[in-house]
Amino acid sequence: MQPQRDAHLTELVFLDRGPIALRCVAVAVVAAACGVAGTLLVRLHQSLAAQLVEHRALNPLQTLIATGSSIRTLWPGWLAALCFAAAVLRLRHGATEPPPGRTAVERLTPSQLRGGLRREYRIARTALVVVCLLAAVDVARTLASVIAAQSGDSPILTTMPATVAEALGYVAAAAVLAMWARRFGAEVRRLGAF
Repeated sequence: MQPQRDAHLTELVFLDRGPIALRCVAVAVVAAACGVAGTLLVRLHQSLAAQLVEHRALNPLQTLIATGSSIRTLWPGWLAALCFAAAVLRLRHGATEPPPGRTAVERLTPSQLRGGLRREYRIARTALVVVCLLAAVDVARTLASVIAAQSGDSPILTTMPATVAEALGYVAAAAVLAMWARRFGAEVRRLGAF
């Protein structure tokens, strides 16, 4: 049972095909890129915070970055997690609906319905990869912020609780979306679309 379960997990993030060595390299490169992105975001925050202290004119996006994580920035991940949780509950307690489209469901052939379900599953997996990347970058940013705070950066230190809550929100969103995508994939298989 374990190999099949692992195969479904790798399928969720498009790592179910190709040589294992190439898949490992892809994961390592993406992890390194997320780490670098998180570190660069902390450095950008430090640079813009210094400019804000010097009373330089910053545009609204730069000001948001300069002020760091706060109640204004921590809600998107948690809201996404809540929406994905509603989708999980709906999938668990209701029948799988045909994918949305321009043609009335009654006029679609079984082949077209299965094709639509496969397309919807592929889109959900793509969204999962994007949310996982956002979560990975935000976790890397949080770790870089912890290092900066331990080095004595007081502006970073003041935003740490919100930074951690923000990262946890994206991690929660990724976990709940993965749960939904896995259940949806099982349902698509059960309906014979694969």
